[in-house]
Amino acid sequence: MGAYLNRPVVDKEKEEGSGDGFSYACTTMQGWRANQEDAHNCVVDLHTGWHMFAVYDGHGGTEVSKFTSAKLPDFLKERKFWEADDIGSCLQTAFVDFDDFIRAEHSMKELKELSGDGEAPKRTPGEDGEDEADRIDTIEEASIPIAELLKKYGGAGLGKSLLSAFLAKGDAEIGSDSDEDEEEQEDEDEEEEEADDSQEGDGEVKKEDKEAGESQKDEEKAEETQKEGEKKETPKKKVQKRCSKSPIQSEAKKSKSDDAADSSAETAAPSSSSGPAADAATEEDDESDQEFVADEEEVEDEESDEDMEEGDIGPLMLGGGGEVPGEDSGTTACVVLVGNKKVIVANAGDSRAILCRAGKAIDLSVDHKPEDEVETARIHAAGGAIEDGRVNGGLNLSRALGDHAYKKNHKMELKDQMITAFPDIKIEDLTADDEFLVVACDGIWNSMESQQVVDFVRDLIAKGKTCAEICDALCDHCLADSTEGDGTGCDNMTVICTIFKH
Repeated sequence: MGAYLNRPVVDKEKEEGSGDGFSYACTTMQGWRANQEDAHNCVVDLHTGWHMFAVYDGHGGTEVSKFTSAKLPDFLKERKFWEADDIGSCLQTAFVDFDDFIRAEHSMKELKELSGDGEAPKRTPGEDGEDEADRIDTIEEASIPIAELLKKYGGAGLGKSLLSAFLAKGDAEIGSDSDEDEEEQEDEDEEEEEADDSQEGDGEVKKEDKEAGESQKDEEKAEETQKEGEKKETPKKKVQKRCSKSPIQSEAKKSKSDDAADSSAETAAPSSSSGPAADAATEEDDESDQEFVADEEEVEDEESDEDMEEGDIGPLMLGGGGEVPGEDSGTTACVVLVGNKKVIVANAGDSRAILCRAGKAIDLSVDHKPEDEVETARIHAAGGAIEDGRVNGGLNLSRALGDHAYKKNHKMELKDQMITAFPDIKIEDLTADDEFLVVACDGIWNSMESQQVVDFVRDLIAKGKTCAEICDALCDHCLADSTEGDGTGCDNMTVICTIFKH
C-alpha cells in the first residue's frame, strides 16, 4: 500500500475537439493520489491527414511524462514517419532515439526544472508547521550577532535557542581556541570564588547590584566573543536536508507511482537509490524526520514503515543528492497515430489502446510486465533480476522512457537494456465496422477489462453521451470508494476516447 489523500481529487481536466471523420475527448483525474503524474497528447493534423493520441503514465515524478508530452509530437514529426516504407521500424527507432535524447545534458537540465513543479505537501499550523517555524527561527538566529541575542533573551543563559543557533551556523573551529576558552573559564571561576569570599567578609551584596554585575559581565564576554568571531573565517552554513516519504511514490502493485519509488529501488544500476528496506531502518528514518512528514489532513500515511525505503526523497528534499529526474523517474508511452485509413500504435509500458470493431474489443497494445517471457529474457540478458514481479525489486513494468538508472549496462545497446523504450508496433486498417478508440493509463485498465470498457462506452454512445461525458464517466466508474483495498481505483486516471464518423 502507499500513501493517499484523505479524500480523492475528482476535479477533471478536459480536452475535446474533432477532425475529419472523428470527434475526440480526453479526461484526466488525479483521484486518490497526492499528485497527477499523467500527461497526454491529442494532436489533430500532426501532419496533413495524420492525427496523434497518446497517454504517458509517469512514475517517480511528473517530469518525464510532461517532457515527453511537450517534445515527442515534434520529435516524431521531424522523423517524417508517414514517408517511411516501414512505419513501424521508423517509430521504434524514434522511441529509442527519444529515450537517448532524454538523457542528454540539456534535457536533464529541463527535467530538473520540471521536477520542481509539483506542490509540496501542505502543513497545518500547530503541528508540523510549528516545528518548521522553529527551524526557520533557528536559522535566522544563526546570523544575528551574539550581543543582540543577549539583549533578545535578557542576558541570562541563552539556553537552547542560542545553542541551536550555533549548531545551525556550522562546525566552529576547534583546537587552541578550545584551550583558551577553558583557561578563561578557570579564571572566571577563580574570580567568582574571590567575589564570594569578599561578600562573606564585607557583608551581603544587594541582589540588584549582583544581577547588574552579572549582566555587565555577560555583555563584556559577549563583546569579546563577537570580536574573536569577526577575526575568524565565517564557516559555511550547512543546508539542512529534509527527508520525507513522498506520497507520490508508493502504492499497490498495480499503481504507477509505486514504480516511482521502484525506479530508484534498482540495486544493480549505479544510480539506484531505493529498494525494499528493513522495517527497523525505516522506523529510524521516520523518527528522525518527524517534523518533515506531510500533514495528516492532506495525506494519510498507510503502512509507512514498509513504504519509506532508504533513498526515497520526497518533494521537500533540500540540497544535493537524492533522486535524479530521468534517471530515477520515467513514463509509459502509448502513442496512437491515425491516418491514411490506418491506426498505428507504438507502445512501451502498461498503458493501453483498444479499438472497438463491431462491438468487440481489439487490443492494439500489450502491457509490458517483467514476468512476460520476452521481457524476462531481455532483463536477464542485461544483468537484471526479477523479484516479486519487479525488475531488481523495483519497477513493476519492463518498458518505459526515462528510468536510465536501469540502463547502465554499457555492453548493451540502449534498446536492449533491462528497462527499454523500444515499443511494440500494431497496425490495423480502419474499416466501416470500427466504432471508436480508447487510449488510457492503467488507472483505467486495472479496474476494467478491454471488453468491459467497450461495452461501457457503447452503452453511453447509445444514450447520446458526448466523448467528454464518456471519458468523465469512465474515470468516475473506476474510482475506488476508499483506499482500503489493494490499490485498484486509487491511481491517477487519464483516458482518451475517439469516435469515428462513417
